[in-house]
Amino acid sequence: MNTARPSITSRVLTARLPIGLLALALVALGSIGCATETKVLQTSRFTLSYPDFWKVDKVGQKDGEATHVTIGRYSTGVINEGSGQSDIWEAQQADVDVRIYSWPGEAAGAEPIKKAIELMATDPDLALDKMAIISDSSHECGRTFKAKMNVVKNDVYPVEMMSRPGFRSILVGGTNNGVLVGVAARVPFEPDPGLYCHNLSNMRTQMQLLLDGLVVKAGAAPAPGAPPPAPPPAP
Repeated sequence: MNTARPSITSRVLTARLPIGLLALALVALGSIGCATETKVLQTSRFTLSYPDFWKVDKVGQKDGEATHVTIGRYSTGVINEGSGQSDIWEAQQADVDVRIYSWPGEAAGAEPIKKAIELMATDPDLALDKMAIISDSSHECGRTFKAKMNVVKNDVYPVEMMSRPGFRSILVGGTNNGVLVGVAARVPFEPDPGLYCHNLSNMRTQMQLLLDGLVVKAGAAPAPGAPPPAPPPAP
């Protein structure tokens, strides 16, 4: 029996579809298996495996510089026959804007997620200073979201933030192999409650799928007390 884990691409596709369309999606995946692939992004500190329909807008080259990924819909096609409200929201679904950051792990201190958010706040593109933290007791979309996410082998409760107008954001952070990683995902704030909840649910799903593909490289950070690299020989 083949027990291999489904590819990131197949998990993205099936996670987004209503249950009634799940069987159709699985059939479709079998017919387009050669049309999609998993790509791997390499930086000095981490790798990211991702479906080829995600867009890498920028790769961070230094500490605190964001690697920017945009997660859009797999297809621009819309099913109209027998479609309900969820299909209408699917057609209007916002792209998920994700930024991945990394720093030397010794900066993390006792609470890596707090330090990661503090450092991410220095990126003016995120505008975290204009956002408010959503309380744990908030009943968004008729329920309380209180679930951990796994980021570089750390199970953490995400920090939920929002600005109105502006964005609905989710932030996480953790350390592994001597590297501190911070990840921020966001979608535009949507005044329509139904579309807001649809976008929020999709963002949670896509963010964890991204975190599943995020791996810190072994030996990405120098050992404590390691001497700096020798300068190049003089000409």
